[in-house]
Formats: sequence, C-alpha cells, structure tokens
Amino acid sequence: MNILIDKFPEAVKVNGKVYPVETDFREWIRFTKLVEDEDVPWQIKCHLLMQWYIKDIPDDLEGAINALGDFLAMKQEDDEQESDAPAKPPKQVYSFDEDMVWIYSAFREVYGINLQTVPYMHWWEFQTLFIGLPDSTEIKQRIMYRNTDLNTIPDKNERKRIKKIQDAVALKKKRRKMTDYEIGDMFA
Repeated sequence: MNILIDKFPEAVKVNGKVYPVETDFREWIRFTKLVEDEDVPWQIKCHLLMQWYIKDIPDDLEGAINALGDFLAMKQEDDEQESDAPAKPPKQVYSFDEDMVWIYSAFREVYGINLQTVPYMHWWEFQTLFIGLPDSTEIKQRIMYRNTDLNTIPDKNERKRIKKIQDAVALKKKRRKMTDYEIGDMFA
C-alpha cells in the first residue's frame, strides 16, 4: 500500500473473508488501553475486542484477534512473514496516558490539528503523523531520551547528563505499558 495514492484500509481479512472494523484513532487508543489493562482477564478482553468489528464478527476468534493486532500495528497482508524465533520486544518509549499532553500539543503545533475536535482521523493516518513528528517536538525528545542506551555514550559527564534527563522523563514503572507494536506482535 502506498499512502500517497491508496486509501487507508477500513477492513481486515480473517480466513480470506473481509470484515469492516472501526478505524478512528480514538478507538484504537482505547483498544491499546484495553489490551494493556491488567485488571481485565484475557478471556473477557478477547470478547471485548470483538467490538472493533463493525458488522459481523469472525467465527475464528484467534484469527479475528490476530487481524486486529495487525491493523493496530499497521501490518499489511503482503508484509513479509517474520521468522518463528521470538524477537525481543521493543523498549516502550511512549504512553498514550502519560504522554497525552505532549502528543496533543505536538499535533497542534506541527499540523494545526486539534485532536479533541477533529471529527475523525484514521488510525493509520494518526500513526503516520505521529511517526512523522519532527525531532524538535517534546514528545519526540522524550522518546529519544527514553530510547538512548547509556552504554553507547563514552563521555562520563554526558552519560550522567542523559541519565538525569532519562530519570526525569521516564515512564512510570508501576505497570509496564505495551507499545502498539508490542500489542500487534502479541497477536501475530
């Protein structure tokens, strides 16, 4: 798919059949929050996740959840299959809850989009714009510092300075939140 000429998908395929799904970014943030909620048992989550199907719900529950996970992670049908070896999950570098102020303000500053009043934005469009935010925005700075490996910084004083910043912008450890990519990989 080329986002410059093709429309964002509005459905997923499960066992060769097409199923329309919710596509608004708000719904997929809620999806992420539901999957991350450790207070909801997995069996209940599975049934709640079926709410993202607009009309019919696939009979194959596992396939239905995998398809939603792929949509969340912006995986396309023709994406290359990954190896069977489990990959190390990526480090979580942002949270929709903890970073909401920085995400919201970046969209306002860079794109002039008010995420509160925009009537609709496709999840893939939201993710594409989020990824494309300039490095100068606060959210991208926080992501960069959270993702910096201190072992790669040879200068002791610089390492100490970066560590201090990392401590200041660290995500809360109370409950480890998964990134949307980790959630998507979980369903793969």
